Amino acid sequence: MQGRRPHPATATPISDVVLPKRGKKRGNYNCGRCGVPKKGHVCNYPKNLNPIDNNNNNNPTNPNPNPELIILSSPLSVVRPQPPSPLPQQRHVLPQLRRALSFDDISDSPGSDDDDESDLIGSYLDNELDLVGSGFGIGKLPVSCLWEVFKRLPPPALLYAARVCKGWRETSRKIWKSAMELRLRVPVKAQIGLVGSVLKKCPGLIKLSLRMESDIDATMLACIAFSCPKLDSLEICTSDTSVNRISGDELGRFVADKRSLTNLKMEGCSNLGVVTLSSTSLSTVSLSDLYCHAKMVFNCPNLKDISLDFSRQENDTTDLTLMVDGLGRSCPRLQSIHIASIRLTHAVVLALTAANLRWLRMLSLVLGSELTDASVAAISSSYSSLKLLDLSGSSISDSGIGMICNVFPETLSKLLLALCPNITSSGIQFAAAQLPNLELMDCGMTICDPDLDNPTTQENNQKLHLIYQKLIIKHTCLKKLSLWGCSGLDSLYLNCPELNDLNLNSCTNLNPERLLLQCPNLERVHALGCRDMLVETLQNQVCIDYMAVEDHFHCKRLPDGSKRIRVPHLFSPQPIDEKRNRISKRRHCTVLVN
Repeated sequence: MQGRRPHPATATPISDVVLPKRGKKRGNYNCGRCGVPKKGHVCNYPKNLNPIDNNNNNNPTNPNPNPELIILSSPLSVVRPQPPSPLPQQRHVLPQLRRALSFDDISDSPGSDDDDESDLIGSYLDNELDLVGSGFGIGKLPVSCLWEVFKRLPPPALLYAARVCKGWRETSRKIWKSAMELRLRVPVKAQIGLVGSVLKKCPGLIKLSLRMESDIDATMLACIAFSCPKLDSLEICTSDTSVNRISGDELGRFVADKRSLTNLKMEGCSNLGVVTLSSTSLSTVSLSDLYCHAKMVFNCPNLKDISLDFSRQENDTTDLTLMVDGLGRSCPRLQSIHIASIRLTHAVVLALTAANLRWLRMLSLVLGSELTDASVAAISSSYSSLKLLDLSGSSISDSGIGMICNVFPETLSKLLLALCPNITSSGIQFAAAQLPNLELMDCGMTICDPDLDNPTTQENNQKLHLIYQKLIIKHTCLKKLSLWGCSGLDSLYLNCPELNDLNLNSCTNLNPERLLLQCPNLERVHALGCRDMLVETLQNQVCIDYMAVEDHFHCKRLPDGSKRIRVPHLFSPQPIDEKRNRISKRRHCTVLVN
């Protein structure tokens, strides 16, 4: 027999009801009908609607899904009915309630960031009414102003700015995400994690330039390859305190994996060993400090510009002839070649001419003391469309300059012949006269006395040289002229209207009384190591504020023929050019002596 049961209509005692523990509140800040916070809220439930009854009517089969939280209808019960879950409300944007810039309408999914980055930044800057500030009442900036300020901050300052407030943090985050170019200096004691954390903030980075003060190895290349999937240009510069430990195999794998890389520049490449670069996208390669490379292969069909700077050590065993021979077969689109090595010989020039690079426009073979006039003849016979020719440090003479002028009279615009001791002032004057399109000429250390440092030899040869060489140049297109170290230059006469840069460093024997500069557009004159009298003469000749202008007003005699008078512009039969009549002001020229 079962025991007594309470009557169903009898209410459960208050002591038997399990009441949930609730903290003490000072007031009700939520809506009593839907439970949503009252601030800025408009309730969708009518005042006469009971949510509990509505829920019970909607679910007749399961009125109490949780039996432990039974709602009793007895008047003795003190348990408050629980409101139903709030319905999804449409979000209303209230700009006047914002304390900082909001990015809630911007998706953070990885797929949408890369495709719509420019649209997000545009919408981010369009709202000029949004203000960003620290929230303490000190001051607020418009979004566009803050964006322009943050764009000009260096990476360390941008990291510090992100700590100010939420609005600045979000703005700096968008700056990092939209960054396409980054220049970063890596300190001596910096770890690889520092570079990785910075690169992780820039998923759309295209151009990266690293100034390494610490050692660099393959780990850095792996970090760059992982953090910058869209990298187009990479530049790694080393300092005196850093060592580049990257090998040729590691560099070759990095170039092969980065299919979007088009520009590669790296310094301190003394540990590469065997170098094999294979890439269909690479167009520019610059490697410096190369030393003792057993094999160098460049399999880059789209390569247009290559620069190889070798060390100045005598025991360098790199085979330049074999390397240049391979360039003609694997890089047919080369337009610019720069090779600086003391092992440059005439055989290297012959291999270059045999390559038959028909698109070649710039050729620079520097420090090749074994290059002679025969090398110039070989270059002139194979490449007749050069715009730049650099044979600095070679042994060519005035005859070689004559060959250059005969082959490149209309195309050559830049000629560099520094450190060529066999060239005289006659050859330089001939080149300036025969190359009408010449814009840059470097003749440093050409017109010099090899025994100038020896005082006894100088005294003995003073009677032979009596007066050193003189140089007269008249050119209408020349813009830059370099005569640094020309200690054998005694007289200089320049008539170059377009010349804006003149280098006279270490011209110790240049006579101030035999100096004449007729260059109205001259902006800079380098006079380091020159005598004080020469510097004073330069300042007097180039630092003139105004120059006389010829009067082009039409003149007419009086009826009696007594004198001429000027005809006003109103009665002039020919149109007058106002630019010619205006008093032209000469550009301010600076004489640099430090």
